[in-house]
Amino acid sequence: MELSYWQSRWRKGNTGFHLDDTYPGLIKHWKNLGVGTESTVMVPLCGKSKDLYWLSSKVKKVIGVEVSKIAINQFLSEHSLYAENTTFGSFDISTTGNIELWCGDFNHLPENKFQDIDLIYDKAALVALPETFRFRYARKLKGLGSNQTKVLIHHFEYVQEEMNGPPFSVPPKEISGLFGDSFFIRQLEMNTLDIKKFKKFLNRGLKSHLIEYLSLLSREENN
Repeated sequence: MELSYWQSRWRKGNTGFHLDDTYPGLIKHWKNLGVGTESTVMVPLCGKSKDLYWLSSKVKKVIGVEVSKIAINQFLSEHSLYAENTTFGSFDISTTGNIELWCGDFNHLPENKFQDIDLIYDKAALVALPETFRFRYARKLKGLGSNQTKVLIHHFEYVQEEMNGPPFSVPPKEISGLFGDSFFIRQLEMNTLDIKKFKKFLNRGLKSHLIEYLSLLSREENN
């Protein structure tokens, strides 16, 4: 799935994946993530997520990475924020307060610039990618941060043959396959969702089940 696909969806306003509120699971588990007020959090494929603004009130620095400039501009406008614009390599960077928004290809992020990240928050980013793209994304994610960096991943499981993604089905077994060589994995949430409440998924063919997960990845087993 090419970057142009997501840029096109933002141009057309086809953004049904965007949540109008902060993700409840983030709020519920925040105090148990071990992320302090002096921390830095990165949000890959962030869109115009309300989570960015919520996180900015909790930590010292929030870094969002997004391919669509439209999404970034909408985030700034909806929160009445003014940003200063700079560039680094192929990225355009919009900075407002303690929020940095990097516009460009996540896979091209310069890893040496992001060694002080305390948490990478993947809010349905991995599940936005087809299987052939997910290994490269995971490899990039593992190259960011340090041995203290944790990763919080929101993902789904369903019968992939029933419905075309995104979101794609990424069950716990695949999370282990992608990240188990580098992280200990702890499941914070597993919720069987009522698929009758997801009419757009039903219309696309989903008929058996939809399970939502929130998984925490840590370099050390007890973190």
